[in-house]
Amino acid sequence: MANLEWYRSFLAVYRAGTVSAAARTLFLTQPAVTQHLSALENLIGESLFTRAPRHMVPTTRGKQLYSQVVQALETLEQVSQEIQSARVEFPVLRCGAPREYFSAVALPQFMQLPYRLIMQFNDTRILIEDLERGQLDVVLAAQQIASREVEYHKLAEEHFRLVGPPDLVPPTIDTTVSEIEQLTVIEQWLTTQKWISYGAELPIIRRFWLQCFNKRPGFQATFVVPDLHIIAQIIESGAGISILPNYLCHEHIAAGKLQLLWEPAHKVTNELWLAYRKVDRSDAKIKQLRQLLHNE
Repeated sequence: MANLEWYRSFLAVYRAGTVSAAARTLFLTQPAVTQHLSALENLIGESLFTRAPRHMVPTTRGKQLYSQVVQALETLEQVSQEIQSARVEFPVLRCGAPREYFSAVALPQFMQLPYRLIMQFNDTRILIEDLERGQLDVVLAAQQIASREVEYHKLAEEHFRLVGPPDLVPPTIDTTVSEIEQLTVIEQWLTTQKWISYGAELPIIRRFWLQCFNKRPGFQATFVVPDLHIIAQIIESGAGISILPNYLCHEHIAAGKLQLLWEPAHKVTNELWLAYRKVDRSDAKIKQLRQLLHNE
């Protein structure tokens, strides 16, 4: 008779792509997962995976078995989670996010969740590594970091805007000349300004420059400050210009504290994602969070 743990290990290996990754998500040893998989293959009488150097490739029989058992196992996992949650008055949700996006946009939605919220703020790449290690349950990600263990669900797009202090006078653009000549005037003027950047490698500025001018910026930032709220304050003081997401600067622009210096013909945007481990896609907390963030 088949052991339920054999199917759980099979499902984890199928989703994670490796025995080691599956073992981490199940909190088991690699030999235990390998033993479960071998026992299930002996029971079925066929191989479920082809063993490649760095990952496990499902065979045709493995794909068939996955489609046969996935719904039943996910339902069982969800029931188990609901029973466990009922025993705990305030289940914990460990979330990683960019500080500014969380505080300006996502915080009201998270406050509606019936969980003890433990937040961690850092760069997306570091947060995804913590997610893979099981140190976080979910990440609000500013980019998709390639991972066999992580699934991404698109939430929204952020729109970047070029802003400066209210008294800064941008160049006059001659609309009778070609678009290329107009862009040249704008680019030359921008390179003479003092720039404030989130990072030394100009992460947000570089994205804006590549889309608008089809090249990388050739200057260094005067100030490097890893906090977008503080960058906005520095701009307001008249110390330089920068690129900020619209959700953070639109009220400042409306109040006359910041000035929109130039708007390119095509908006510069970035996609935001909800990231979680593939094995947790049926977790009640993940489902509730996905629904809540989409209804913001």
